[in-house]
Amino acid sequence: TALILDIFAQHARSRDGKAQVELAQLSYLLPRLRGWGEALSRQVGGRAAGGVGIGGRGPGETKIELDRRRIRNRMSKLRREIAGMRQARETQRSERRRRDVPSVAIVGYTNAGKSSLLNALTGAGVLVEDALFATLDPTTRRAATPDGRTYTLTDTVGFVRHLPHQLVEAFRSTLEETADADLLVHVVDASDALPEDQIKAVREVLVEIGESREGRMPAELLVVNKTDAAGDLA
Repeated sequence: TALILDIFAQHARSRDGKAQVELAQLSYLLPRLRGWGEALSRQVGGRAAGGVGIGGRGPGETKIELDRRRIRNRMSKLRREIAGMRQARETQRSERRRRDVPSVAIVGYTNAGKSSLLNALTGAGVLVEDALFATLDPTTRRAATPDGRTYTLTDTVGFVRHLPHQLVEAFRSTLEETADADLLVHVVDASDALPEDQIKAVREVLVEIGESREGRMPAELLVVNKTDAAGDLA
């Protein structure tokens, strides 16, 4: 979890993305900070506790309590900021619905090729890397079908098996783009040794997000990517 959070922190570019990553990091840190402080408090006593004796307050405990309060205050501020940005996205989605503009969300396992698909369909020019979690900030572009109907296409954050709870919670407002879409384009990496596991992992998170929105799951179009690299696996 700590490694994934560190990778996310390196890739965050937008204000929204940075806030969500920081909230996830602090959520992960807080209980571990508490455990460390309690362990330190139990270990010290006698002279180390300033003569208070066994069971006295550890020298680091006051600082731990201060750190906890600062972290909680920062988390509260981040949640308010994310809620404000979430409201802005809700307004944008409502405007698209009012104009009857269909929305399509590209979802899939990390490094499945979602950003490459967005670039191919819209010329968005978003970053494409052969790396885990290269996309952190969702990108939405307008596109049109061959018969001229306009729709929006959104590139979303990649999923991973056993996605840490902190990430699901922190990125819930961003992932809700998928729950509100009219169609999910589920990109699968054909060159992966266990593509079925990837599909299952993605769908589990989608169901969790959909349940939190208390809405129907959008239609899903499964797209198999990287068949040229799959070899005999295809």
